[in-house]
Amino acid sequence: MINNKHIKSLAAAFVLVLSSLSMNAQYKGVVLDAADNSPLPGAVITSGQNSAMTDMDGRWSLDAQKGAEAQISFVGYVSKTILLGDEKNISIKLSYDQAGSTLDEVVVVGYGVQKKSNVTGAISSVKSEDLEDLQLPRIETALQGRTSGVTVVQSSGQPGSGSMIRIRGTSSINGSDPLFVVDGVIIGGGIDFLNPGDIETIEVLKDAASAAIYGARGANGVIIVTTKNGSKIKGMEVKVTSYTGVQNPWKTIPLLNATEYATIMNEMSAAAGQPKLYDNPASYGDGTNWQSHVFNPNAIMRSSDVSIAGATNKGSYYASVSNFNQEGIVAEGKSYYERLAARLNTITNVNDRLTVGWNVAYTHNQSNGVAENTEWGSPLGRALNIDPITPLYETDPTILASAPYSSGGVLRGNLVRDAGGIYGISNRVTSEILNPVAAYSIINNYGWADKIVNNTYAEFEVLPRLKVRSSMGIDLAFWGSDGFTPSHYLNATNLLDTNNVYSSFNRGFTWIWDNTVTYSHSKGKHNMSYLAGHSAQAVNGRYIGGNKRDVPTQDFQDATIDYGRNEDSEQIYGGKWERYAIESYFARANYDYDGKYVATAVLRADASSRFGQNYRWGYFPSISAGWNLHKEDFWVYDNVNQLKLKAGYGLNGSDAAGSLEYASTIIGGRSYTFGRNEVLTNGTTLAQVANPDLRWESVAQLNIGAEIRAYDYLTFGFDVFNRKTNDMKTRPPLPSYIGNDPSTANVGSMLNQGIDMEFGYDRTYSKNFSFGVSGNLSFIKNEVVLIGNDAGYLTGAGWGTQGIEITRITEGLPIGYLFGYQTDGIFQNMDEVYGYTSNNGDTIQPLAKPGDFKFKDLNGDGEITADDRTMIGNPTPDWTAGITIDVRYKNWDLNVFGQGVFGNDIYNASRRYDLPTANMPATAIDRWTGEGTSNTHPRLTFDDRNRNFARSSDFYVEDGSFFRLKSLQVGYNISGGFAEKIGVGKMRIYYAGTNLLTFTKYSGFDPEIGAGMGIDRGIYPQARVNTIGLNITFK
Repeated sequence: MINNKHIKSLAAAFVLVLSSLSMNAQYKGVVLDAADNSPLPGAVITSGQNSAMTDMDGRWSLDAQKGAEAQISFVGYVSKTILLGDEKNISIKLSYDQAGSTLDEVVVVGYGVQKKSNVTGAISSVKSEDLEDLQLPRIETALQGRTSGVTVVQSSGQPGSGSMIRIRGTSSINGSDPLFVVDGVIIGGGIDFLNPGDIETIEVLKDAASAAIYGARGANGVIIVTTKNGSKIKGMEVKVTSYTGVQNPWKTIPLLNATEYATIMNEMSAAAGQPKLYDNPASYGDGTNWQSHVFNPNAIMRSSDVSIAGATNKGSYYASVSNFNQEGIVAEGKSYYERLAARLNTITNVNDRLTVGWNVAYTHNQSNGVAENTEWGSPLGRALNIDPITPLYETDPTILASAPYSSGGVLRGNLVRDAGGIYGISNRVTSEILNPVAAYSIINNYGWADKIVNNTYAEFEVLPRLKVRSSMGIDLAFWGSDGFTPSHYLNATNLLDTNNVYSSFNRGFTWIWDNTVTYSHSKGKHNMSYLAGHSAQAVNGRYIGGNKRDVPTQDFQDATIDYGRNEDSEQIYGGKWERYAIESYFARANYDYDGKYVATAVLRADASSRFGQNYRWGYFPSISAGWNLHKEDFWVYDNVNQLKLKAGYGLNGSDAAGSLEYASTIIGGRSYTFGRNEVLTNGTTLAQVANPDLRWESVAQLNIGAEIRAYDYLTFGFDVFNRKTNDMKTRPPLPSYIGNDPSTANVGSMLNQGIDMEFGYDRTYSKNFSFGVSGNLSFIKNEVVLIGNDAGYLTGAGWGTQGIEITRITEGLPIGYLFGYQTDGIFQNMDEVYGYTSNNGDTIQPLAKPGDFKFKDLNGDGEITADDRTMIGNPTPDWTAGITIDVRYKNWDLNVFGQGVFGNDIYNASRRYDLPTANMPATAIDRWTGEGTSNTHPRLTFDDRNRNFARSSDFYVEDGSFFRLKSLQVGYNISGGFAEKIGVGKMRIYYAGTNLLTFTKYSGFDPEIGAGMGIDRGIYPQARVNTIGLNITFK
């Protein structure tokens, strides 16, 4: 806990702060449009560190130093600076900015707002005006390609799938998800519950200086979401938005047809000295196009949103209801997502000193999905690898009377069938490669979730410039899944004689109570503001689930866990309970001198129940500074409106640990020998040795950057960063004689270095024409510095029937790099095989034949062994980029957005060459068939003694770089006289296309791999969407 000495120091500082209260005065007034004297709600008045925003009547009040300057700004208008003197009631008029001047915005930072010119950290922003014309199924996609240093990759194209978000790369092997804060509430489980139409701003805190106010929670960056509150609306506004889209696959993969497949199978038999399998390959024709059966063309996506907002001098309000539903482009009827969301935000000005607010949101979603990105059950993976000779439905009576359809001459009763007949079963490709349509037709499951997020706050001005604020946030979520698998026979290894029903239920409850005190004052050109606060948070989670076999129904609608035929039905139940808590103290001081020199210092102390007493508390400081050179007297470059240099250094932390990782835990199932006869007996034992010194992971980050604005319409900024994670948790091995699992310890470290860049051009040429282009470019280099075990590496992901290791984490290399053998072409003849020798003249690959891969002997021991495996690819991109173009001409508008990822590799594990009888890509036609025919694709044989395909090698690795036209939108706006005649204030009709073009060398379904660290096991691809939409605003 914080001791008495700390409390006395804080109290003394507080008294010194209060002593300067009499130095400022209260100013008030109104901000008007110079053209028609109408009030401008939402205008920002800033003096020093103090700022205020006008209400619906354009009125404002501000405590400021007499003789100081005040800056007044409003989006789209020329800002103005005034001198605060004896007059305390001031009327200010702003003119529309014909030159398109970029104004000095106010951005949301942790526990407050700050003038952008005074921000010394690395913060990227997305505003509501950037989002209002976009179709965003999920709010995370608003950050995709629009903010530098932020990588957003949708996990897959399956409806309802989440996104992987990384801010400045992967910082730990224990999780790198950023912290999400919505209207002041720290949210667990992401922000997919939000309706994109409710968003006012999204701020991304990327460096330690800006994220340090969140201390132990900000190691992976912070994303602050602020929802709309209606304060910018004049009067009342009702908005209706709706769109409907048609989704289709943007790509199919060329495969061998039935004739080509049978021909190659015969060739493989001959190469192995076996009899041919097919007498007349041409008789099979093209065979079954499995992709056409698995894909669901013209899948529908719909969204509807109604909101009402407004403001008076007593406060503001915003309410909305929205519905979004999406069908999947794979497995018709088995892949869908629906979200219903409602929100109510209110702000009430009780009097001149007290403001209270209430934000509450409810979201319900329901989804059904198919397996994806797995070689063991993905419909697309099966569609790529099942032979094209097997039919979708088997109708031949002779075949149906034999195995595998019949047993002992009797047709199996649990064959999978529907109105079309009995689904075909392959007798060529076995194991997990099933008829994909038959396999997903028996899927009966859905997931659901209900979530309520509430934040209630009160802010009271105790004295001029001294405010206290208390807020209570709640995040209550219920989610679960229900499913039923009927008895079935898909092949000899995938069958179920009795059905199975299962269900799960989860509840998560989080409360967070924040209390802050803020004070600001000015003396001459010195402007200072202070923040001190306390935060307490508790998280509780419960889970219960179970399944039951052999229920007396084959209908999902009737199947429940408590529905049993007899007492012998197998029932399995389980559950768990978890809780943890965090307590925090924090403080921040901001200083600026005449707007030229700015500095921020932050200190936060956090205590987490996830750690033992020795290191329960963590301390996370930061300091940053900036210099606005354009405000210096010596600055003579009038065309350069702003030039700011900034630098910052600080520590953030992460408590990414299980609730009891620091403690000794007990598990059952271990065996002991007891007694004279040494009988082996089951018992319990310590699962791990306690580590009371387990502590926070810490991230130290240095950030140096600059921001420039020229000619009022050109902007450029960059940040160079060095980000090192220390005390990363791993499990260093224990000596085998100890007999227990190793404990978790802080022994690892990781390094990320890079640069973020943003640029913009936004110019209004006339009232009828404007043009803007903005973009960002980021480079990052990742290195695992220390693992903390003797081996210096951690084993990564496996693949295929043999579980081949294809990724690894190794000291000195990028995290999760692709791992395997390097090839050096193909042996064209036996002379080349015999010529590939060690230093002592021995043949390195004695089992190889012409047409086989030549593997590199990297360790020089004269043979190809596991020690020759190395890095064969890096799934982390070197560069990420995004570009947006906006054009407006009269009532027309055009928006084009593209995103690119460059310098990353993908392991194409969807090609199951490890199964010799699986179908193959059409590129197999170009296989090696004789000397000089190929140096990239080896020969095909059932007798692969060289293990051409059974090894993980660079044969499976492809360039994953891509540039994608993510969206193109054309709209027509109707306003003025015609709109008034039909009773609306504004109407917009538009067409939007999503994922219209993709430029890539990758041969798989989709280079946008969000799951599996760059491993494509049959990813669910993004859809190409064509959308028509309508937005109507009623005033």
